[in-house]
Amino acid sequence: MLSLAGKSKLSLLGLGFHVSSKQFDVSSDVTEPAGLATTCDVDGVVISIETASGAHNAYGFYSFQRDQESFPVPLDAGWQGFMVTDEDEATASVLLSCKNWTPEEGSGILVVGESPYDSEPTKAVRLDLARTVTGAAQRAAEKTGCAQEPGNSGKLTAPAAEATTVPVSNATGTCKGMTSVTKVRETAAGTSPAEECLLVGGLQLAAAYGPFSDASQAVVNGPYGGHDTPSGTDEYTAWTSATCQGALGIGYYHAWPVEGSDREFTSDPLTKEERADLENFAEQSAARHGCGAPAALPS
Repeated sequence: MLSLAGKSKLSLLGLGFHVSSKQFDVSSDVTEPAGLATTCDVDGVVISIETASGAHNAYGFYSFQRDQESFPVPLDAGWQGFMVTDEDEATASVLLSCKNWTPEEGSGILVVGESPYDSEPTKAVRLDLARTVTGAAQRAAEKTGCAQEPGNSGKLTAPAAEATTVPVSNATGTCKGMTSVTKVRETAAGTSPAEECLLVGGLQLAAAYGPFSDASQAVVNGPYGGHDTPSGTDEYTAWTSATCQGALGIGYYHAWPVEGSDREFTSDPLTKEERADLENFAEQSAARHGCGAPAALPS
């Protein structure tokens, strides 16, 4: 965190340098290890550590949902995490599954961190942030007895600053194999707990796992991204889901009309090609994350 804040350990001895931390409680349904749920602030660099089940801060630091420009870009080197980069800051998350924790004990560890707001999120800053959140997650796991399989810290590289827009035939990442449009906006395909694919001029597709499925924008009530059934269609959302391992919980895959569209699926349902794209997106994401087959979409 000191490196990310542009400070050295000597800064801790000086004046005008802010360091604070506070503990909080996750959902009352979860009995987390004592002292795990913590927020730290080191001169504007903020890190939140909590359990995966019952997490409060999964989307608390983000505004990328339904944004056609800001996409979650996956961390590499075997880490289940992502980073969202805007003009003024970057925000990153990493999720660790704890094999010896039940959902009632938290399932795993979620760490979310922000770079300093007034610092340009350069490649070096993004790498520092990725190292900060993954390092915090690993140390939290060691201190709480979480049996986990972390990524390779030595091979971690800076995530790309943004998604790329390409002809559909050139897509190799989250939009690979789409057919309903001629152009897509995508990121690399990894094991991020949040993924997106934009079918330019058509639909936005998203995958959400674990705390990001539990706290997704669509949530009202229900275990499937806020729905009561594993798949379905309502006015603005078509969805399917899959059962996953550990802290990934339920994989939730959904499509909605792009921002600014007045389309409603009740009167203008998915075309055959759009339906195939959602199914393909869900199947590919579920396979990368080691989940079961997604539920069939209703006819």
